[in-house]
Amino acid sequence: LSGRLPVPGAGDEFDRLSENLNAMLARIAMLNEGLKQVSDNIAHDLKTPLTRLRNRAEATLAGRHKTEDYRQALEGTIAESDQLIKTFNAILMISRLEAGYSSEQTGPVDLAATVSDVVELYEPVAEEAGVTLEATVPEAFTINGNRELIGQALSNIVDNAIKYSTDAAETPRVRVALERAGSEIKLTVTDNGHGIPDDADRARATERFVRLEKSRSQPGSGLGLSLAKAIMTFHNGRLDLLPANPGLSVVMSFPLRETH
Repeated sequence: LSGRLPVPGAGDEFDRLSENLNAMLARIAMLNEGLKQVSDNIAHDLKTPLTRLRNRAEATLAGRHKTEDYRQALEGTIAESDQLIKTFNAILMISRLEAGYSSEQTGPVDLAATVSDVVELYEPVAEEAGVTLEATVPEAFTINGNRELIGQALSNIVDNAIKYSTDAAETPRVRVALERAGSEIKLTVTDNGHGIPDDADRARATERFVRLEKSRSQPGSGLGLSLAKAIMTFHNGRLDLLPANPGLSVVMSFPLRETH
């Protein structure tokens, strides 16, 4: 799939045909690479939790325990199984979205309402963590997309921001801002924690199962930002991680909705 048809540059039908075929080959190559990545992820990154699950069951069966001990072991096994199912579902959704194939319906989405819902959902979480969560939404913006997917991406980002702002030198703060910037609508989540100073680490942070050194003490699978990036790709948008000095800004950039 690495070969491509030559495009002489005459601007005729043969050029257009070659360009279309080359685009199709590039698309197939990308899908194959995505399939390989999914296989690698499942083979390597899910081996540890499955092994832990088996070891827990084996240890429970190895000795004599009280009924309550067996109950606790089963509850732990169910909880780990649920987390594995969530991880599998996230991997499959990322793959479908990156491939451009999804059964999700799209339509007009009020981003201001989505921000309001997510902020309201996470206010108790932020308060419990001692983090100030605030939103700046000067006006309503409507785009074409899927409300549930956008809400999920924003939730993942806000959840991360709350987790990693607790080590801030000042009062931990997370700000969600919505604004228009040229031909795009930007939804930005900024925290004042330590952030990700290294450019290479910021680029890696959106890859599947990547957990940077500082994040290993926090619960999670390393799929949150990867899923958010796939959702933005599905919406013909971008996900950018920028230094906030201090902290990190995660920017969701949506194209403006076409009006007729």
